[in-house]
Amino acid sequence: MKPAAIMATCVLCPGGRGTEQAWATTRAGVSRIGNSYVMDKHFDAIQMGLVPEDALPPLPPEIEGLGLPARARRILRLAAPVLQAVAAEAGEGPCTVITGLPQLNPAEASWLAIFHKLLGQFSGVAINLATSSVVPTGRAAGLMAIEAGIRALEEGRAESVIVGGVDTFFDLKLLAELDAEGRILGPQVMDGFIPGEGAAYLVLKPLAAAGEGRPILALGATSMPDPGHRYGTEPAKGEGLSKTLELLRAHLSPPPPPVNTTFAGFNGENFDAKLWGVARLRHTDFFTPNMSMQHPASSIGDTGAACGAIMSSLAATALARGDRTGPALVWAASDRESRACALISTG
Repeated sequence: MKPAAIMATCVLCPGGRGTEQAWATTRAGVSRIGNSYVMDKHFDAIQMGLVPEDALPPLPPEIEGLGLPARARRILRLAAPVLQAVAAEAGEGPCTVITGLPQLNPAEASWLAIFHKLLGQFSGVAINLATSSVVPTGRAAGLMAIEAGIRALEEGRAESVIVGGVDTFFDLKLLAELDAEGRILGPQVMDGFIPGEGAAYLVLKPLAAAGEGRPILALGATSMPDPGHRYGTEPAKGEGLSKTLELLRAHLSPPPPPVNTTFAGFNGENFDAKLWGVARLRHTDFFTPNMSMQHPASSIGDTGAACGAIMSSLAATALARGDRTGPALVWAASDRESRACALISTG
């Protein structure tokens, strides 16, 4: 697997507008979580990490009139300003865009097929619909989009690619379902998560296009299905992330130095902690003894399919600024089978 240069990033999340501001928030451990107006089944206010309404552009009438689900409309509003911010770095002509999105059941997923068409119409960014794709796999999706982008560059199918993820839990139907499962953190639920939202896009180009200096690189990204997932019928052994990391290490040549920083896809639930525990123990030699851990969800909530792209953008910024030393591992695990990880480093 050939490394790809990260030419630009942009993040929109409860922690800020722009990657620098989002990193400053999470680096400082500042909480952007607060009570929402939505009540859980115990009539307690649900805590959420939300992007302020005035940071989101309104949908144009032609898209508003399509009758899209509320979650789809908000996802478009989150994605559009972020895509606009990085599109110029992708070069001239229609962009190849790969976007990680939530995993939906067939009855809810009809809008996924026209997502990039609507996003291009809304944002004003020319998107090559023939070469663009969505990765609707949930929390691991942003990293899987990076994996797909690196492969597209390696195989010569694109000269540059915009990869990322976008998601929101701010949807009454979805919140009700999660509340019924006892998964939303609150006074009555200790093993739960705080819903959030966000979007992030990164521009990737071949290393040869990075120019002089020490570019920030995506050394590689891998993904793998784990049959022992939260909703699966197989035993949940917590092995999926460990095997995904094993696959990543096998693809990296020459082997990189040990990981100095990890951006972890924890969302507050014990399930993810088990995944990380198994992976960390089985790959002890892959990490430095004093490795730094970052888990942005503690500041901004669970950003779902956006989390991998957000954390990769934060990792790139942290390394570029010298706030953290690399290589930096980024990992995320979906509610269902997908597990993914990526390694970010300086050139």
